[in-house]
Amino acid sequence: MVENHVVSSHGEDHGHGSIVSYIVGFILSVVLTLASFCIVLLKTGLSNGVIIIGLGVLAVIQIFVQVTFFLHVSAAPEQRSEVVSFLFSVFVALIICFGTLFVMHNVGHLMMSR
Repeated sequence: MVENHVVSSHGEDHGHGSIVSYIVGFILSVVLTLASFCIVLLKTGLSNGVIIIGLGVLAVIQIFVQVTFFLHVSAAPEQRSEVVSFLFSVFVALIICFGTLFVMHNVGHLMMSR
């Protein structure tokens, strides 16, 4: 008898994570989100600059948690194409965001000069 083996498009060794990794990622995400809320709501004597820097650091950590535990992107050599695709997507998103801010700033500046 011949057995049919289905090979996924991700290859043989690419797992999509276990329940434990999803739970750990979820718990870390909730903790980081609650930490962000606590920084903003409780701001016990912190200046606005420190609060913004703290939120930025927590946001970057949150991005790494999301990418690692839910998107399963790692620095493994066999995932090189996925890492390059992800970095290109980040690059395009940054160009769109900063390009929009640049254009809006210039439009506001030029409109106010009249």
